[in-house]
Amino acid sequence: MAVVQGQCMFMCPESERNLREIQHRLHPFEMVKGTENTKRPKADPESTVKEYSRPAAGKKALVLSDLRPPEVLYITWSYLVESIANKTDVGYLTVYNFIFDRLRSIRQDAVIQRSEGPEIVAILEQAVRFLLASSYRLCREDMMNFDTKICFDHLSECLNRLLVFYHFYPDFAKNQVEFQSLHMLCNLGSSQAVLHILGLPFHLRNHKRIKLALQLNSAYLENNFVKFTRLSEQCNYIESCILHRYRTSFLISSLAVMNVAYHSKALTFPSCVLSEWLGFDSTQEASAFCKECGLTIKSDSVCFIKGSLKPQSKMAHKRTLCHKLVDSKLKKNMSMSDIIKGFGYERKERSEKPMQDMWDYVD
Repeated sequence: MAVVQGQCMFMCPESERNLREIQHRLHPFEMVKGTENTKRPKADPESTVKEYSRPAAGKKALVLSDLRPPEVLYITWSYLVESIANKTDVGYLTVYNFIFDRLRSIRQDAVIQRSEGPEIVAILEQAVRFLLASSYRLCREDMMNFDTKICFDHLSECLNRLLVFYHFYPDFAKNQVEFQSLHMLCNLGSSQAVLHILGLPFHLRNHKRIKLALQLNSAYLENNFVKFTRLSEQCNYIESCILHRYRTSFLISSLAVMNVAYHSKALTFPSCVLSEWLGFDSTQEASAFCKECGLTIKSDSVCFIKGSLKPQSKMAHKRTLCHKLVDSKLKKNMSMSDIIKGFGYERKERSEKPMQDMWDYVD
């Protein structure tokens, strides 16, 4: 098959820019300042970015002048990260939707050209961080505004493509440990993900970051909520954003175990201990969550009675921000672009020796 090489040296082809201006389809981020409220807003060539176009039957033949080569795709993505991701004059949902659409267009151009190289790897790595950080930041949004499934579907596609690049182009794999770990955390409970890790070279699977991901997977499968919470404290910000995805369902299953283990008609369980074990930000938050699940709260203590735990269906989609296990991992005054580039978070190490399990002895 002949290699396709794009010829468009702009973030958006001129033909599309002119057409969208005529059709009033410019995004406010792409308009010339001062023309936003006019009858026909003008497109700013320096800020207009090619939008995603869904492939359709009967569409005109591929035009090379509409395709951006890898170096232009990287310049386009860098513009989105530096100039759009940090905007504070609009809600972050607006920022996310714009970047998400333009990211799809970038990936589409790369796939059509079968682009392979450091620029594409860098885009995919930063795209994974963007999608993860955004999924956490927008977790409280209504499903009509932000669909977590769509976000994670695209995240999985980016991660899987990255792993393929790492396998065939080891020279581009300097960040492989980070993203192999993220792939494992995105697939907790998956035997295929574990087998993939065990198939990696020894120096990779023996790295403490990947071993932590395997330990978290083990605790998740065992429903060992105390161990899972303690291991979660060692994760960095992006890793914690992934774990937050599982938080509500994991909390409910943990309460189900405790409701059987600590069943008593005479005794109660201290909410402060439950809060510590499950990583709540406060005792009050822990008590409120238990109450929503049907448990009785008496004087800052939880009454565990078999059959009393009745989590409502809405709890399956309940999401709240978490300071202790997520937000506290961010350095102060870090922007979204810093997070996307991997500069805005750092790993927290525990002073005591980490818990050991079978994966520590795999060689």
